[in-house]
Amino acid sequence: MSFYRVTTPTQKFRLPFDTSECSVIQVTYIQEKKKLVKEYKDGELDPGMSLDEDVIQIDLTQEETKGFDVGQADIQVRVLTQAGKVYASQHFDVGVSKVNSEDILS
Repeated sequence: MSFYRVTTPTQKFRLPFDTSECSVIQVTYIQEKKKLVKEYKDGELDPGMSLDEDVIQIDLTQEETKGFDVGQADIQVRVLTQAGKVYASQHFDVGVSKVNSEDILS
């Protein structure tokens, strides 16, 4: 898994159960001291986040991907179920690649 800076990549994460069983879902991107969190909590989804059965989809913006440096980033999914159980995914190491122009296209 990788993405280019200043693009709008989509990442999908499949859970072993339906997302409707979750009270909280966090998808955290970390690169050195930078952190981006997309969250579902109290029935509210952060922009760029969607849920469909057992799939979490994250659509990052150009501005969000521009915030990463070229190199490696780490992604992890954590969930709190309605039954009070907390689960975490493996760590996903993703490559962040450069683009020749960092202008935001609109």
